[in-house]
Amino acid sequence: MSITLFPHQERGVAFLTSGTGTKGLFFGMGTGKTLTALYAAKKLPGKNILIIAPPIALPMWLDETKAHLGVEAKILKTGKTAPGSAQALVVSYAIAAVRAAELRDWLAGGILICDESHALKSATTKRTKAILGRGGIAAGAAYSWMLTGTPITRWNDDMYTFLARADLAGMEARLGGTSKQKFDLKFTVTQQRTFPGAWKPVELVVGNKNTAELAEWVYGGGHALRVDLDEVFASMPPLTHRRYEIKLDADAQLADALKELEASTVAEIRQKLETKEPALATIRRQLGLGKVKAAAAEIAERVESGQNVLVGAWHTDVIDALQQELQGNRSYSCASLDGRSSITQKKQMQEAWNAGKLQVFIGQIAAMGVSLNLQHGGTQIIVVEEDWAPEVMSQFYARLWRYGQQKHVHVDTLTTATKLDRAVARISDQKAAQAQKFHDVGRAVYADG
Repeated sequence: MSITLFPHQERGVAFLTSGTGTKGLFFGMGTGKTLTALYAAKKLPGKNILIIAPPIALPMWLDETKAHLGVEAKILKTGKTAPGSAQALVVSYAIAAVRAAELRDWLAGGILICDESHALKSATTKRTKAILGRGGIAAGAAYSWMLTGTPITRWNDDMYTFLARADLAGMEARLGGTSKQKFDLKFTVTQQRTFPGAWKPVELVVGNKNTAELAEWVYGGGHALRVDLDEVFASMPPLTHRRYEIKLDADAQLADALKELEASTVAEIRQKLETKEPALATIRRQLGLGKVKAAAAEIAERVESGQNVLVGAWHTDVIDALQQELQGNRSYSCASLDGRSSITQKKQMQEAWNAGKLQVFIGQIAAMGVSLNLQHGGTQIIVVEEDWAPEVMSQFYARLWRYGQQKHVHVDTLTTATKLDRAVARISDQKAAQAQKFHDVGRAVYADG
């Protein structure tokens, strides 16, 4: 199969194939990173291709690779599946970490494609070391392409592992060393926190600094290419957001916890969110459950007015409670997708939604953030539980607001009159502004190029 790429994709192909080494294709969600990477690989015939992606994306990558490259391709589903004569292998991050040495040798100067490469943002995890570390899979590749629309999901240190692979010499020159400590000192704000049971304080990243300089290094230095959906598709319909306050159905335990939390400042709540304090995590889950009845009523009203609704939540028990509440009304179809859903189930639900056979699609935001194209099934998004990282939420919105969407997409985030929801909203807004600073440099470099 051969298609005509859009101009920004052609430019992406030229960028990826312009030289060996590690490059970032940081195209915004819905702009066609998959085809861009595959057609770049097509320009480098005869090379083995290793594609590492989240489990939900493996079938899509297999199908697209076969269709557009015309090579023998297969998914390595277990630690024992043999590559055989395949020229392209598709594998999950978990399997890649287990079989790193074998896959590095198999690549033999070929092409490594890491989809949703922000999965490699932590320098200390086994998978990051196995793929990007010294002697890792990337060491066996002539070309290493990191694909993500959200290169920074929370803090600037998300860029450390990418730059350590893409420009280690530049890191030494700019920072006087290549350690993460030196990187954090330059581009983040850190704070020492003591946790119960810990024998010494832990240094945590709690903020960003010098973001424009970091972006200039990444984009201006030619290590990554950034383009956003609204830049390349002038006909994209609007995406609008609003916060919609609903009544909270709080039991005595939740009411007491929220009352106690009211004594905290937003800054204190932010710190607890960022350090994932267990007590606050429990309150967030209970808050989600307390929204279920009002959220279900709002969703039902939309459906009864003829609109299909994509619903976002975070906790599986909130998802289960929402589905139970909604399925009390048998006049419309409802399904849910989360980390417990199989790849086959996900594919079936995607097809049902896009065919208009599914009126309410409840999705766990973390599980739905990648490789689900839902733009043909609806325009309404209701968020019951919001993550405080705006890039994470943008990934979820991009299930509907992506190329091929013909209508105005509306996002309603259901909030309550609690300090916790107000804190999450404020943190999200602040971080969105910080992320925009980083992306603006990439957009400017793209426009000037």
